[in-house]
Amino acid sequence: MGQIRVPRKGVTPAELASVLSRRLGVGFEVAADHGLPFLVITAGTRNHFALDLGLERDFFESSLDKPIATLRLLHYPPVKGPLPDGQLGAGEHTDYGNVTLLATDAVGGLMVRDRSGRWLDAPVVPGAFVCNIGDCLMRWSNDVYVSTPHKVVSPPNKDRYSVAFFLDPNPDALVACLPTCITPDRSAKYAPITGADFLRSRLEPTYAAKAS
Repeated sequence: MGQIRVPRKGVTPAELASVLSRRLGVGFEVAADHGLPFLVITAGTRNHFALDLGLERDFFESSLDKPIATLRLLHYPPVKGPLPDGQLGAGEHTDYGNVTLLATDAVGGLMVRDRSGRWLDAPVVPGAFVCNIGDCLMRWSNDVYVSTPHKVVSPPNKDRYSVAFFLDPNPDALVACLPTCITPDRSAKYAPITGADFLRSRLEPTYAAKAS
């Protein structure tokens, strides 16, 4: 994807926290569990998703109380001038899980594709998080929600930093079509699957392609 994960060799946690706080405008502290603030935020978003889908507010609680969660600290090195056609900081993709929260700096470069197929620059809102719906929530909602295609076009001559928090359901959570997402005109499109099996079904083709 053209991304370099940080911290790099020789960068201390305190130095990394300082860089992220300065570049992203969000306070990062050195802690044993860097993902905790993101878990708190996603707890609120899943409650709102449940209400929007016509479910009880706490519907997702038992499926996301021991989630598969990943926090990635990302650095996109500066490029000298525009990249050649087909080369991006991160190519077009959707995220596999339920929800992704993204903290970005003021450099920009993130683009999202709307349902009409147009690519739009994601606005930079200081102190705000970008929230992407992932493939798992799309499956869970029977395509009522659609995962967000996105990519990163690295701006020339600028470092770009971001922090991405990926939230997947509990490994044993059953991802089955939500009852409010079935109508006489919309039958269930997907068979039930556990959170772990769904994530495995998406990761294995990715790593198989890299190995070939």
